[in-house]
Amino acid sequence: MADLNVQRTPATTTERPAEDYDNWEIALWLIGIVCIPLVPILMVVFLTPWSGL
Repeated sequence: MADLNVQRTPATTTERPAEDYDNWEIALWLIGIVCIPLVPILMVVFLTPWSGL
């Protein structure tokens, strides 16, 4: 079998910086996740014939 050079050298490593999210980004994600179930509920409320709109 052929020997493979699998050592990491500084030229081949790509260190990605840690992702730091701001508070407003976390708030937007949470608002978006909470709003997902609201879409079908609002569709039933506003788009059904007995909704009165």
